[in-house]
Amino acid sequence: MNIHISQMAAARLTALLMQEPDADRLAIRVVPLTSGCSTPSFALEMTEVQPGMFQTKASEVPFTCLPHEKTWLDGIVIDWQKETNTFSVFHPHPPFTSACPTPRTEGVSEK
Repeated sequence: MNIHISQMAAARLTALLMQEPDADRLAIRVVPLTSGCSTPSFALEMTEVQPGMFQTKASEVPFTCLPHEKTWLDGIVIDWQKETNTFSVFHPHPPFTSACPTPRTEGVSEK
């Protein structure tokens, strides 16, 4: 599993987890919000790890997801934007979704 997380994002997520009384049962879940043909967007949520969920760590931050979301987690980039006090979450090479039609090129000539 290849999760790219900046030191600032890891520190911030660790601090948020440590504020919770049941931190040892919690992990960060990257939730795909859109999976259409445009650039996907994501949310981060703190969640209790349920049986059957995939678990991993990146920079000592625990992450979890549903088994079918694993491909979205692989390659994800998480950063902390101190200017806006927000997390930036994106996937530079999102997994292909078969629901997206390929551009029609038949009969189109390049100039």
